[in-house]
Amino acid sequence: MGQTRGVRYFTADLHLQHPKLAELRGFTSVAEHDEAVVGQLARLGAEDELWVLGDICSGGVASMESALAQLSGLAVPMHLVTGNHDPLHPMRRGAQRHFPAYAAVFGSIQQHARVKIGPEPVLLSHFPYAGVLDRYDRDEFAQYQLPDLGTWLVHGHTHAEQPRSGERSICVSLEAWDLKPASAELIGELIRQI
Repeated sequence: MGQTRGVRYFTADLHLQHPKLAELRGFTSVAEHDEAVVGQLARLGAEDELWVLGDICSGGVASMESALAQLSGLAVPMHLVTGNHDPLHPMRRGAQRHFPAYAAVFGSIQQHARVKIGPEPVLLSHFPYAGVLDRYDRDEFAQYQLPDLGTWLVHGHTHAEQPRSGERSICVSLEAWDLKPASAELIGELIRQI
C-alpha cells in the first residue's frame, strides 16, 4: 500500500493570546479565539506541512510562551517565517534568546523562505513586498520587506480580507481565509489566474 501524501498549508497572523485581535475577529474572549484558531490547525495531520508566516502571538514573552504551548500539541510538522510580533524576529533586541523555545515547536525558523507551489517558485515572508500598500506600513518594517523582482510572494502581516494583495503576491493572514490555513492547491489556483 502506498504512502499517503500530505498537503502543504500556509497561514499567518495567528495572534494567539492577543485580546485586541480576538475582539476584532468577533470573539468574546481570548480563550474562545485561540480555541477556534488552533482548532482549525488541529485538523491538519502528521502527513501535512504547515508554514506559519509570522505573528504567532501578541508580542510579549508570556503570550509567546502560551502560543508555543498551544501549537506544540499539533500533529502537523510546522515551519516558521518570523513576524514583527514574534519575540524571535530580528527587529527585537535579544531575539536570539527565544530561539530554543521556538525550535522546540518548529522544524525550521527563518526570516524568509522559498518553496515551490506547483511549478512556480514562491518566496515566503511575513511582510508584503516593499511598495505594496499596507495599513500597518511603518519605516521600521522597510528593511525587512523584500523587493518585487518578479517572483511570487506569499505573506501575512496586512490582515487583508482578500487573498490577492498585489500583482504577484498573496496574503495568507487568517482574515483572508476565513480563519483557516490556505492549501498550496488554492494558492496555486490564484497564481494561475494571472
